[in-house]
Amino acid sequence: MLSVEEAQERVLAEIAVIGTERVAFTEALGRVLREDVIATADVPQADNTAMDGYAVRADDIANPPVRLKVIEDLPAGTVATQRVEKGTAIRIMTGALIPEGADTVAHVEITDAGSDFVTINHTLKRGTNLRKRGEDMRAGEVVLAEGTPIGPAEIGVLAGVQKSVVHVGRRPEVAIISTGDEIVDVDQPRPMGKVVNSNSYSLAALVRETGALPRMIGIVPDTREATIAAIQSALESDFIISSGGVSVGAYDFVKDALDALGAETKFWQIAMKPGKPVVLSRVRGRVYFGLPGNPVSCMVSFLLFIAPALRKAMGQKSAILPPTVKTRLMGPLKSRGDRRNYLRVRVVARDGELLTYPMPSQGSGVSTSMVRANGLAIVETAITNVSAGESIATVLFGTPFSE
Repeated sequence: MLSVEEAQERVLAEIAVIGTERVAFTEALGRVLREDVIATADVPQADNTAMDGYAVRADDIANPPVRLKVIEDLPAGTVATQRVEKGTAIRIMTGALIPEGADTVAHVEITDAGSDFVTINHTLKRGTNLRKRGEDMRAGEVVLAEGTPIGPAEIGVLAGVQKSVVHVGRRPEVAIISTGDEIVDVDQPRPMGKVVNSNSYSLAALVRETGALPRMIGIVPDTREATIAAIQSALESDFIISSGGVSVGAYDFVKDALDALGAETKFWQIAMKPGKPVVLSRVRGRVYFGLPGNPVSCMVSFLLFIAPALRKAMGQKSAILPPTVKTRLMGPLKSRGDRRNYLRVRVVARDGELLTYPMPSQGSGVSTSMVRANGLAIVETAITNVSAGESIATVLFGTPFSE
């Protein structure tokens, strides 16, 4: 069996970056930038003020209190018509350009807020409260690099450089197949012994969360022929995910179907729990992931292997794998020790420390153990117990909670 790290390397080695499309920058949130974005001008265009106050000469306020004549009001977006000379000041609003002659802004809190004359009660160093030209962006510099995931801050920068249309990675389409005679859909009756098809819906949500587009193929009966037909239909998509049918049971037909389609299987098992029977295969140019049928195994395998693959496919160049951090365990963990175990936890940030609370149940079929979980505590092979208070490596797949 491969280690998780070896499996991740093999997955990413199979992934090619897909094409691009042009979208309005207002629609680019959650996409991956596929061009360098270059500033066309300095931002700010010239020195401006970071505070409401009075534009002055630092030498004039060296021995406070000092009374200066106010010669002009300067709102943001306007340019001064007068020059600050000895003994004068211009009242200035945040963002306005610094008038000629001024080298400092006395923020209104250290003044009497006068209109015709202003008294300034504290001395300031030259340059106080000034934002320098080009402090944010310099004309000609790359302000957003290709491969950057686009979040709210990136949207703001795109607006700032007036980049109204941007090249982004195309959203890959991911076909989702659920196999098994025991599965019924959410709107069907559930006889005794049947299982509701939750995997397809959780996988579709994970696909969307990663930035790709899910395509639900549906439930496939446990026959070789039906499995082959479903995979053939899924080949229209960029990626294929199936859940169930990847083990070695009498009714597990994924391997037979892949062999019949001439697939090149890269690996079949990973030394991890949950999620040991994970398949990576290439079928007629498409990357195929076969995941276990247990809901937790399915989701954990997606987070560790498929989400990074989709990020790379869309052109993301950093932070492709989920981050692993050290946390302090707030309750004991147990493991059989036969292979690396990923245990669901809730990670909380408190007093500058990340604390990990184990979910009450850790069974691979307990879907509710993923509810409010945002991390996977790693218990390595041969370790059977980890005590509360110990430091433990934890994979984050959500933002830590605050308490």
